[in-house]
Amino acid sequence: MSWVLSLLGCVELDGPRDQLPRAAMPTVNLPPAAPRVEVPDEVLVADAVRLARAEDFGAAGQKLTGIDDRGRRVRLAAAVAGNLATQNPAVAARFAEKLPVGQAQSAALEVAAQAWSQRDREAALRWAHGLPEPAAAHVARVTIAEALVAGDPRAAIDHVRALPPDAARDDTLIVVAAAWARRDAEAALAWVRGLPDDELKARLTSAVGFELAQRNPDRAIAVAEMLPAGRNRWLLFSAIGQTWVATDPKAALAWANKLPAGEPRDAAFAGVNTGLGLPTMRRVAGPPGSRSLRTRGSGRGMMWPEGNSADFAAWLATQPPGLSRDDAILEYVRQRGALQPTAIGQWLNTLPGGPTRERAMEIYVGELLLAAPAEAADWLRSLPRSDRTEEMIEKTARRWLQTSPDAARAWLRDMPLPEDRKERLLRDAPR
Repeated sequence: MSWVLSLLGCVELDGPRDQLPRAAMPTVNLPPAAPRVEVPDEVLVADAVRLARAEDFGAAGQKLTGIDDRGRRVRLAAAVAGNLATQNPAVAARFAEKLPVGQAQSAALEVAAQAWSQRDREAALRWAHGLPEPAAAHVARVTIAEALVAGDPRAAIDHVRALPPDAARDDTLIVVAAAWARRDAEAALAWVRGLPDDELKARLTSAVGFELAQRNPDRAIAVAEMLPAGRNRWLLFSAIGQTWVATDPKAALAWANKLPAGEPRDAAFAGVNTGLGLPTMRRVAGPPGSRSLRTRGSGRGMMWPEGNSADFAAWLATQPPGLSRDDAILEYVRQRGALQPTAIGQWLNTLPGGPTRERAMEIYVGELLLAAPAEAADWLRSLPRSDRTEEMIEKTARRWLQTSPDAARAWLRDMPLPEDRKERLLRDAPR
């Protein structure tokens, strides 16, 4: 044994083998890691624009998708789209389409859609009509609808109806009708009344009625009664109950009590109960493979989706069964965001990160800005910096500067937005 150790260059020692000295492991001094170089914004934008103009949209998008700061990623996506749109909105739109679903894509789509609407509304409509991805299509269509309706609502309707007849055209028509109803509900309703009775008329009626329910619930009753039995009628009766009980509980309860037994009465009381924060015992079917859901009072907790909110569970009980998790979250924010801004804003903060939460936040801010820009601004101020994107800040500032310029200017001064962008917003604001 000793001669083996000698050959190995080890020292022979007496004693048990496990007491022999261990040879020290060799150490290697690695060179220090090179510090990560932060590429300036203007360089990233210029590179992405150059690649997009060469129709290498995948490489252009990769310039942004590797950015860890979500707010910066959103801001740069909008900047690239804006730069491209000055020459060719179609190229800006194609760049936006190739980005991953999320806030950055939505920001780029909105910029491209706005620019394209100003240059060629019919071409912009055809593009939005043909978008295959639902989230991207929704952002583009809503943006274009607002631009079209701001000019001439009836002409906007005619432009949409000139599109090839399919489900996408119907969806776009509904978005335009809702945008029209937000500006002039009576005119939109008069148009809907003259349509032939079919499924599309029911959907359009529901869209206009829902906008009425947000501001004039008792007027929306006549619209609800125009609808045939089914999902659209259920949702509208429920929305009327939710909204009305918040402003006049006595009148809302009197209305619901006078309804005859059946689906409208059930939907109305489900909405009233949700507005009052009361439990409901109605079972709600979950998505395939999930357990049935019940609201509080049923003996089982609401465990889907994330957030564990009794208010969400009560709202879900007012909906027709079968909504998927993501669709339920987005629909909840669409229906309740402007009515309960504080509660919905807090609920959004409990959801895990991901495309659904990002899309829900965009919907929430967009809906809230229509009715209460100041509340949208307060909510943004309450967010962590990682969630408070510069795109959201800009969108809120543009809207609020139109209605309350002094308050908006004071708020904007405290927001973490580059000074040159603040100056541009203030320069473009109405005097």
